[in-house]
Amino acid sequence: MTSAPDLLQKELLAAARLSDASKSTIGDIRKQMELGGLSLSNSPVQQMIERMRQEDALRSSLLVDQATIHAATEAIRFWEEQERWRRAMAMPSLFGEARRVAELMQSFQLPKALLDFRTPAAELAVRLAATQAAELWRRPEYLAAFGQASAMADLYAESTRVSHTLAEASRLMMIGAVPGVGSLAEYRGLLDAAGLTLHRWPRVRLLTKAEKRRRFKAKLKDNVESAYVKRAKSLVHRYEFTMREILDDAMAEAYGENWPEERLPLCDCKDLLGRWKKRGGDVLDHADYVHYARIISHPEHFDAVFQAGFDDPQESYDLLAKAGTLRARSHHPHKFNLEDLRDLRLTWRSIETGLIALEGDYTFDF
Repeated sequence: MTSAPDLLQKELLAAARLSDASKSTIGDIRKQMELGGLSLSNSPVQQMIERMRQEDALRSSLLVDQATIHAATEAIRFWEEQERWRRAMAMPSLFGEARRVAELMQSFQLPKALLDFRTPAAELAVRLAATQAAELWRRPEYLAAFGQASAMADLYAESTRVSHTLAEASRLMMIGAVPGVGSLAEYRGLLDAAGLTLHRWPRVRLLTKAEKRRRFKAKLKDNVESAYVKRAKSLVHRYEFTMREILDDAMAEAYGENWPEERLPLCDCKDLLGRWKKRGGDVLDHADYVHYARIISHPEHFDAVFQAGFDDPQESYDLLAKAGTLRARSHHPHKFNLEDLRDLRLTWRSIETGLIALEGDYTFDF
């Protein structure tokens, strides 16, 4: 029996097709008569056209646009869905039938691995009712598959590890088939109602400002300086200041107090000289590790000053370059671990050996 919403929808669509057809017919008649040189005024044809136009206007007044038709269709679908649920809730016999079917299913055979996980009749009835497809309950093969899927869901719920029982039950479930249940909707309805659901992810939600602030604070806490970084910064601070002092004294002793103006241009350190003249202070306060390496490894400087503590210019350059790399890794946002701290200690102990050798052999005690 056709429902009232179905009849309404059919009438709306039929009226729309009839309107389109009548408009086409009037246009065709007018075009044919004008091509034949016939006048339409006060003729029987004109009267017929006028009647058709009036009837078409009447039909058009009963029509709605396509958007309204779509909205009406959606309303009909919503009404049918609500009506289906209303009938289900108003008919205890539906749940009574589900309970009766669930009790019959207790006698169905299950794979040996699932015998201890057979779903009780009361719970099975609730899951059956969730399928909203009572017509499928008349299919023994559907009920057998549903009972197996329900037991499998209970096995998953009670398992904490992939046991032999779970693996065997899964294998049997995979090789089985459900005769007569071939559509995706039926399979999904069976598995979901039986309890074999998957978590729906990712779940998208809007973050509040307060939650964003909490997340940011948590990230700050996760990025606190490690003990290795703190040790490295303290070590580098002490060693680098000490090295600057010794280098300045050694160069001043060899070339005089004006050594920066005279020697820095020769060892490709003009940029360091420019920084010093612009900012003032001690010249080596503006130096990078590449400047230390160039000053020490320059052939004239090395022969006159630094060979007392280092055997080879290139080795001394590489040693200071290594110290600069480790310093950048510890002082900037990079990963710095225990091995890096070990390498930093060894590098500076090596540099320390050379710097100590640059110290004079005598001092004056007053």
